[in-house]
Amino acid sequence: MMRSAWIWVAGIVCWCYPVRAQLGPMELVPEWGQAGWSNPAMLHPSGSHILLGGLSGFQVELDHTGPVYSDFIDAEGWVDPMLMLEGMDPRESIASRAEVPLISLGFRDERRFEFRLRSRLVTEQQFDYDRDLFDIAWRGNGHPDNIGRPISLSDMGFNAQAYLDHGVSVGAMAKEDKLWLGWGIHLLNGVGAFQTDGFEAIWTTDSLDYSWELQGGATFNAAGLDLDSLLGGGEIEVPGKGGLPPTLGAGVAFDYGLLWRMLPWFDLEASVEGRGGMRWLESLSRKEVGSDVFVLQGLDLVQEWGDRDSLPQDSIPEAFEDWLQGMQDSLAQTFALEGVPGVAGAFDTRVRETWRLGFRFRPVKALEISVLAYRQFRFGQTEEGGVFGLTYRLRGNVTTHIQGQFHADRWLWGAGLSLRGGPLRFSASARHIPGLIWPLDSGHWQGQAGVSFDIGYRQKKPKRKKNDLGTGKGMWH
Repeated sequence: MMRSAWIWVAGIVCWCYPVRAQLGPMELVPEWGQAGWSNPAMLHPSGSHILLGGLSGFQVELDHTGPVYSDFIDAEGWVDPMLMLEGMDPRESIASRAEVPLISLGFRDERRFEFRLRSRLVTEQQFDYDRDLFDIAWRGNGHPDNIGRPISLSDMGFNAQAYLDHGVSVGAMAKEDKLWLGWGIHLLNGVGAFQTDGFEAIWTTDSLDYSWELQGGATFNAAGLDLDSLLGGGEIEVPGKGGLPPTLGAGVAFDYGLLWRMLPWFDLEASVEGRGGMRWLESLSRKEVGSDVFVLQGLDLVQEWGDRDSLPQDSIPEAFEDWLQGMQDSLAQTFALEGVPGVAGAFDTRVRETWRLGFRFRPVKALEISVLAYRQFRFGQTEEGGVFGLTYRLRGNVTTHIQGQFHADRWLWGAGLSLRGGPLRFSASARHIPGLIWPLDSGHWQGQAGVSFDIGYRQKKPKRKKNDLGTGKGMWH
């Protein structure tokens, strides 16, 4: 085993649980305010609600599809790369997402109608990598299993985008206390984007002289980012230079929802959230790596020092550095980044899209059981999953929620709490509580917290009427 050479690999892959498509309490329970956007047919329990600034539901998540820390690193910190390779699928991903609410408003007319308005800043990115990349790094291109085998790295890629989402949503009763329908529209203003398009790379080791042959090409698109600096390892220039970012792309997305009360204690629900995308039209740049063949003969120690019985150890690192620098220079000359002639063309990106179907069951008034199946689309990949939850409400002021979520043969256990005192409501939740307590062992990390002003309907007390006698304790009844 190696201890130090793979620490950087562990630092990348150990943080996140192998699941991307997920639902949390904020998307299932109306008290959080997010549920009305996940399913616009679902109404908020208060008459109206106002959420201001980042405290009104800021959330961040980090996901990884590969093995977690405890799968290939023991209690003493020793790394077993083969265990990591065995736990990988041919294609794995590291993804992150953050949402910063700017403002959110909701106005409800009892159980008949609700109007919502929301603005938020969304940033998300996803890095896809190929298992063979780590296989070459560990076993080497000269391993018997790799010699002569064309190794494709075409699953690699990186996509990222940041945008402002201004949305309007409406939920309305279509049939008296039986059926609610919802619809929403999102106006998207793009801030910046990076896209890997048509990435192709094949690595082959010659079975006779062990020379390496690398063949392939790729196209990179960007909006609001300096590709020369980004691909060259330089600093990333943020659009706007510290001020308000310019709008470099625009798009639209739609939400649809249904809530059908089949029985007084049983609801059927279905929704589609975020069906749409953006087209980037300004501040565009595009670079191409043309398809070509590059052959590297490798590190020839015999030629370096001649035919000797022993080699000077002090000179090996220096020779290796010379060889590595020569390989980088050759790669840069063979696979040079070139700007696309003419004006860079526009390109499209999609926002996260989620489909849900499930039901809610209330055995008693205060307890609700929810079961949902879902499919989620993000950066060209599709994930499915299922979740069940238990929600308990106490006098309309306290809402507790626990949930289990199954995906990729593993379970995530989440929970949330919503407290209301007067017009103030505080909510906090996590999709996987062990991920907050033991982030390196359980991997997936996500958290959401918010403060809102709820202007709810309260049952009015009957007015006291004056007693005809006009005096004494009996004057009111």
